[in-house]
Amino acid sequence: MEKVTAPAMTVVSKEVRTTFKDLMKNIEDFPQEIVKEAVQAGLHPAGPQCWVYTWESCDMEAEFNLKICLPVATFGNSFASNKFKLEKLQEYVHVKKTHLGAWDKLKDSYDVLMEEIENGKLVPGHTCREIYINCDFENPSNNITEIQFQVN
Repeated sequence: MEKVTAPAMTVVSKEVRTTFKDLMKNIEDFPQEIVKEAVQAGLHPAGPQCWVYTWESCDMEAEFNLKICLPVATFGNSFASNKFKLEKLQEYVHVKKTHLGAWDKLKDSYDVLMEEIENGKLVPGHTCREIYINCDFENPSNNITEIQFQVN
């Protein structure tokens, strides 16, 4: 298992506090709106959406912070929004696994990744990222999601 450092990136983002149970109702239409607002502001989407999960405990029922991010190239444009903000995500040291298929099976890939972290004697952090490389809502078996799990 190899540690990787993702470089810093500029993103348009929205952060919400939620639980897995209430996730869909708490994110409203943010995944669609974030692209629309960025493009209207003259920003250029520069990669797939990245969702950053941050938690205080590993309790799957507990609340956590979710930051929905769209990487952008600003070309010097300013960005003003009541709903989203422009920010820079810092470098991110992680291990990763690519999940092919439906999101209801993501837990299987997380389980494999956590086992690899434990076997590699790495210390997990408190965040993970999901990079949505391909989203196919009609045929979820075509989804491609890169899981990036923070390690210290």
